[in-house]
Amino acid sequence: MRAIVLDAAGQPALTDVPEPDGDGELVRVLACGLCGSDVEKLGRAPAGTVLGHEVVAVAEDGRRVALVHHLPCGECDRCRAGHESTCEAFRAATIVPGGFAERARARETLELPDGVDDATATLAEPLACVLRGAERVPRGRVLIVGHGFVGRLFEEVLRRRGDHVYALDADPARGGRTPNREVDAAVACAPGGGADAARHVAPGGTVLVFAPAGPLDLDDVYRRELHVVGSRSATPRHMRAAIDLLPTLDLPPIDVLPLERFAEGLERYRSRRALKVVFTP
Repeated sequence: MRAIVLDAAGQPALTDVPEPDGDGELVRVLACGLCGSDVEKLGRAPAGTVLGHEVVAVAEDGRRVALVHHLPCGECDRCRAGHESTCEAFRAATIVPGGFAERARARETLELPDGVDDATATLAEPLACVLRGAERVPRGRVLIVGHGFVGRLFEEVLRRRGDHVYALDADPARGGRTPNREVDAAVACAPGGGADAARHVAPGGTVLVFAPAGPLDLDDVYRRELHVVGSRSATPRHMRAAIDLLPTLDLPPIDVLPLERFAEGLERYRSRRALKVVFTP
């Protein structure tokens, strides 16, 4: 089968690989979204890696499904405390070899509704991550730092629950509404965005770290009694909620390309010409 495989330098190339064997259900991939975490692994992940975890596929019984990325045990102290992404079991691969391939083995799948197309359905995974993160954001005036695709998902989710949402981005073309006074909470969606997020939060407010946010001034955290919390990835519960919510959202545009145009899609993402890129086998 064909897949996007990282070479010895950690760079992606379309090549033939054996069909995956082992545990899990064999599924036929229909579409897979490019995540910022995939891009971060280029040049770093070992040779032979197949990336991609925002996957929509056809199961063996013909159902169209979203693949669950990571599975917490649900029973350990960390899971019971709501920190499932720190569970020891969470690290295990659930999509083998990865979503940028024609077929994969999946440890858990969730059925998708008929009214959502394949490309849109890949958003279930990033939306699930946003839903989990939003649970840690107090209601009120919220600033999103980083108005890319995930930032816009946060904007949509927070506005739907009744928050007053503002957004900042290093690229003026990505728009957003700048707050005219301090906010109750800020979400750092952009790499290095933590300092900007903290700067706009009122004393006693909350900063949600949702990306590698860079250094924070801990003296400022101490003196203004800020709450700094992190959120990473999602759980099957949040995936189910995201699938139910998807048909109701006003979603940002998606660029859809075949796997053989992976390099083009990657360049569109890196150059910020595309908010979101989804690949089809």
